[in-house]
Amino acid sequence: MQSDTGVENPYKLLPPVFNEMPQEMLEDMESEDDLAISEGGAATTAYARLQFDNFSPDKRNSIEASLLRYCELDTIAMMVIYQAWREWL
Repeated sequence: MQSDTGVENPYKLLPPVFNEMPQEMLEDMESEDDLAISEGGAATTAYARLQFDNFSPDKRNSIEASLLRYCELDTIAMMVIYQAWREWL
């Protein structure tokens, strides 16, 4: 999804990881965005599921890779904010 400025939200580009959830849980999700690790709540849920759910090694690797991509984006965002604040001061 692009904004009016033509800039895409990089979090919206992250792939979904919870598409194997039971239908009743999927119905509780508000949108397809909830199926991707694109915000802190989804990252926390994914991490908790890794701790307590049984996943195949492939699915576990997929969720771990998604968490790492999310964390990478968050780290980059923090660095951009830090650099902007540093320049302003």
